[in-house]
Amino acid sequence: MEPQKPNFALRELLDFQGFNLCGFLKEKDIWEKEQYVFCFSRKHETGKCPECKCERRKYEEKYVRDIRDLNICGQKCILRMEFIKINCKCGYRGMEEVPFLGKYQRVTKRLADFVCKLCERMCISDVARTLILDWKTVKKIDKENLKSTVKGLENANPKRIGIDEIASHKGHNYLTIVRDLDGGVIWIGDKRKEETLDKFFAELGKEKSSKIELAVIDMWDPYIASVNENTNANIVFDKFHVSKVINECLDSVRKREFAKASDEERINMKHKRFLILSRENHLDKEEKETLDALMKKNKILYQAYLLKEEILNIFSTGTWNDAVSRIETWMQNVFESGIEDFDKAVNRIKNYFYGIINYFRYKVTNAGSEGFNTKINVIKRRAYGFKDIEYFRLKILQSCSVKN
Repeated sequence: MEPQKPNFALRELLDFQGFNLCGFLKEKDIWEKEQYVFCFSRKHETGKCPECKCERRKYEEKYVRDIRDLNICGQKCILRMEFIKINCKCGYRGMEEVPFLGKYQRVTKRLADFVCKLCERMCISDVARTLILDWKTVKKIDKENLKSTVKGLENANPKRIGIDEIASHKGHNYLTIVRDLDGGVIWIGDKRKEETLDKFFAELGKEKSSKIELAVIDMWDPYIASVNENTNANIVFDKFHVSKVINECLDSVRKREFAKASDEERINMKHKRFLILSRENHLDKEEKETLDALMKKNKILYQAYLLKEEILNIFSTGTWNDAVSRIETWMQNVFESGIEDFDKAVNRIKNYFYGIINYFRYKVTNAGSEGFNTKINVIKRRAYGFKDIEYFRLKILQSCSVKN
């Protein structure tokens, strides 16, 4: 088929520096799908060296390449252009510099930019289908863009950090997430070992690490050891992890009481787990009445529920001045109640008391990190998981780091 002559609108749309649009035609690709092919001629016989930026008239060879551009009317748009391979005096040997093409890419910069914008909202397979590209090409474009745009720790200067972990994929496979409490996610490491966090502090540098004043973490000994080794920061244990341990103890009592209850009592206790584990001030009037009726019939469960409410009230309303005495009183109440299920919580509080009591001084939690974890899980679900951990790390930093 003979190429058709382009009109003015097409010339304006496909105006590329150094090339003239000669004509276009429709043809079928290897999958028998129609595509537009636009043929170009060179304006000059010289080629610019990408290293020294000099124009070179002599070249080794001339060859035709097909370049992908933005789709037209939902169909593939191919730019058929002639390029030259230069051998410059500066020592460079390779393809000439082309202003509208990225290095080693067979797509225009504007198509690559569009791919990256779509990848912020869509998974790469959807982007590939939308733009009629191979998914590996889409991933490569997006990953290279992220490597050049996502910031590292060079500009980070955190004073307060939050440290948490998130599952990267099924099984015990975790990523360590470090967040600036006054900003966003600043670093992501593989696994949740002491060596993982040591790597973060090494990359941050001794000077910046020494300026960290506060670290909010859960009660995970490898993280604690790394923070103590590399910083002078005060450690705060997230109160939500204390709440989790308390609720686990209460749930253990509920399960035991349910197991030894009569058939009639089991009917009353069934489907009440949510009410028992919820804070009393979060329940409406009807839910409180249902809970009161249940507690009147089970003394042990009622005692356990009161112990849960007592300790969580301390974290909700307690101050630094009275927190120590109130927590010690609570531990004494646990001992007097004889409910051994709460021994786990008492031992946990005793072992990590220094960081738990720091909460009442600084009043900070890892709630922000948990919020970012929700966002990270959305990224993971949208892609149906990531086999390429480096790409996953870059996507997290793109979505959860500080936006200037």
